Amino acid sequence: MATDSISQILPIELLRQGERGLIHELDGNEEVIHRLAELGLREQVELTMIQQGQPCIVCVGDHRLTLRLDPSLTIFVEVSH
Repeated sequence: MATDSISQILPIELLRQGERGLIHELDGNEEVIHRLAELGLREQVELTMIQQGQPCIVCVGDHRLTLRLDPSLTIFVEVSH
């Protein structure tokens, strides 16, 4: 039996604790996006929200990263339900 999943694209700050998402797009300053890519945050990378808020904590692979999100940068993630 096939299961249908519905995907939703939303800003990373809307992920709930424990929820996983696939980075869909990073929108903002090129230098900041480049720095995030160096840390492993780039399109098509899966992450898990460990702790919501400012700063938030996300898990990417075996690494936990603390992010203080800036209004000039938006990380869009795809979440399947």
